[in-house]
Amino acid sequence: MSTRTAPRYSTRELQAAAQALAAGQFATGSVSTPETTRTVVLDESADAHAEHRGATVTEPAAAKRVDVTATAGLGPLVRVRAANAGAGASTIALALAEVADAAGVRTRVLDAAAPGWSGLLGATVTELGAAEGWRRGRRGQGVLIDRVEDVVRVPSDVPIPRSVEGVDLTVLDAGWSMRELVASETTAWVAAAAAHAEVLVTRPNALALSQNEAALTHLEDQVAADQVVVVVVGAGRWSDREFATAGRLLRRAHEQEAVLFAPLLPAKTLPGLGPDPLPKQLTSPSQRLLERITTITGPLTANRT
Repeated sequence: MSTRTAPRYSTRELQAAAQALAAGQFATGSVSTPETTRTVVLDESADAHAEHRGATVTEPAAAKRVDVTATAGLGPLVRVRAANAGAGASTIALALAEVADAAGVRTRVLDAAAPGWSGLLGATVTELGAAEGWRRGRRGQGVLIDRVEDVVRVPSDVPIPRSVEGVDLTVLDAGWSMRELVASETTAWVAAAAAHAEVLVTRPNALALSQNEAALTHLEDQVAADQVVVVVVGAGRWSDREFATAGRLLRRAHEQEAVLFAPLLPAKTLPGLGPDPLPKQLTSPSQRLLERITTITGPLTANRT
């Protein structure tokens, strides 16, 4: 006789499950992201195997299937990850949102970092309250920023995004290291949700470029090469001397014009990511990033009703 206890689900999860049942969308297994539904299927195999062996299972080993786009209204999703610690991913994510907002693109930023590690805690101008595990604020003309409200210890603890209407672009500041994200791809929507574009942020030194190559190697098995953009913070252009240690995949991205550059601003110019607009030095590289992403996603306002 199995000793497995009944799983516990939040109201949000039950509502999502009801929506999926009504739409005839239900499945188990590993991550699956069909183009038509952008659905995340999270792996329950560890739970099933444990029960088969007669082991005691007190909690589900992984979250249930969640259609993130349908329940949260993400629109085209761009995931921004740091290829190495301190690369500047939050700055790039926020800069991308700012230039998109200036271009008339209705943008939401999802800051998936644990609150104690967030780079965007002070980035809003107006606070709009908290619900469903997220604290929402507004910045600029129309940028919404959703930040995790409660303590989370691993990516799978990050709650499903709150619903919102009228979004043309969602920028996901993944907020966790590549190692943590890779380890949680079967349990966390932050890592498993299908993104239209993947942005890797790195620095131009040998160790950072090596770690960036490892990140590119992982993504090579996950997404098409033309969906990946690398932003190098602290370099103005590609030089054979500065990028002598660049690996095969980074060189290929450079050949495909998928490597962009952004300045590393001094603390006097950018003391932190506060409510004020970002310095103009970040405008041009961020505009180029938006243009590159648009070549992947198509016009970001095309699906407005």
